[in-house]
Amino acid sequence: MPTAKKIDFKKLSFPGIAITGVTGGIIGSFIGGIIPIVMMALAGAMIGNVVWALGGQRFFVLITIGIFLGSALAIYITGMEAALLGAGTGGAIGGFVSVNLNMLRPRDRE
Repeated sequence: MPTAKKIDFKKLSFPGIAITGVTGGIIGSFIGGIIPIVMMALAGAMIGNVVWALGGQRFFVLITIGIFLGSALAIYITGMEAALLGAGTGGAIGGFVSVNLNMLRPRDRE
């Protein structure tokens, strides 16, 4: 009988915690006040920890690339005032591309 895969939540999950924690904090800053910032940052950090521990490293890499490319393109086109909007849309597109690449990847037949 195969054993269940044990999830090690301590295995270098800091990048996932940092990426989604900062994203949650930024979302909380748009809501306003310190309590929403802290609550959204903690919620983002928990989600990032789980996704990273489940093997979502490629997902986070493509999101980070999308954030940098989106913000750079927005700054180039309109200036610094659109950097956050460009980073958000770039990260969303990076996540979308990552999910689609993962779905199109051939799976092993067992």
